[in-house]
Amino acid sequence: MHYNLGNALSGIPGRLPEAIAEYQAALRIQPDHADAHVNLGNALSVIPGRLPEAIAEYQAALRIHPDLVAAHNNLGNALSGIPGRLPEAIAEYQAALRNEPNLVEAHVSLGKALALTPGRLPEAIAEYEAALRIRPDPQVRQAVDRLRAGLR
Repeated sequence: MHYNLGNALSGIPGRLPEAIAEYQAALRIQPDHADAHVNLGNALSVIPGRLPEAIAEYQAALRIHPDLVAAHNNLGNALSGIPGRLPEAIAEYQAALRNEPNLVEAHVSLGKALALTPGRLPEAIAEYEAALRIRPDPQVRQAVDRLRAGLR
């Protein structure tokens, strides 16, 4: 009940603090609810200054369910925003893709992270192209074109 209420509240503008409280209540009752950890992490990740808590929630979800794609992908997103943590973010996106190879968002995010890593531009392009094979997207196509232009 708390988990579902948290999900409902998280989609209503201004109700994120209540959603967080509901996820926390759900986890007090059922601490091994991996999806509640992920959704709590998602809610925390959008609040300034709470990214470390979000990361801890994603990591808790992965201790419970090591192959949880959403936890790997969202942990990658959180880590990619922290200076010096890009290699960890890349590893998380790769873990998500091992479990769900057609996850477009993970291919795009991995491509972005690789593009920011010296010497890994060809890999970045390959990830964007993988995303395009799954779901054509003009913005992703433009990103590939810009990266290719950088290789010349």
